[in-house]
Amino acid sequence: KDGWSNGQFSATVSGSSDNFVLKITDSAYAKKEIEAALETEYGSLNDLKYFCMDISLYDSTGTKKVENANDLRVTITLPIPNDLVKYAGNNRIAYVSNGKLIPLSPKFTTINGVPCMTFVATHFSPYTIYVDTTNLSAGSIIDTTPKTGDGISPKWFVCIGMAALAIFLFVKKDKKRVVVK
Repeated sequence: KDGWSNGQFSATVSGSSDNFVLKITDSAYAKKEIEAALETEYGSLNDLKYFCMDISLYDSTGTKKVENANDLRVTITLPIPNDLVKYAGNNRIAYVSNGKLIPLSPKFTTINGVPCMTFVATHFSPYTIYVDTTNLSAGSIIDTTPKTGDGISPKWFVCIGMAALAIFLFVKKDKKRVVVK
């Protein structure tokens, strides 16, 4: 798909042990549906930056579209499109159902230096990653915490050290002074 310059994509299907193929494509239909839903929601496209795509689920051969995906949940991680990276955590993701924009709650992360978002798809249709440029929050939601290499955040080392110091001071006994007469 154009708009991404890297390959930080992954998908995991829950609710079935079958194999599936997830396709993310560009289509005129998806763009038309998304633009109509965004206009309905925001009144105009003037202050929006958006990226359109169609997310579809296919059988393991990649040829037959899965029509009834009611029990399936697909956790998708994909890079934030190049034109939207600068908006960081202000990016939103939504799909279109019956002409309405249905927002999802993404998790933002960085994989090998690439800003990504992870979300759960239970519906396969036109999707959009978009930003309302009139409603930007300062800062970034992307995790910039230093990595220790073992998955433990540095704040836990500080907490453990403080707890150990508190226990040491609690257990430590003062020497009793003996008064000699």
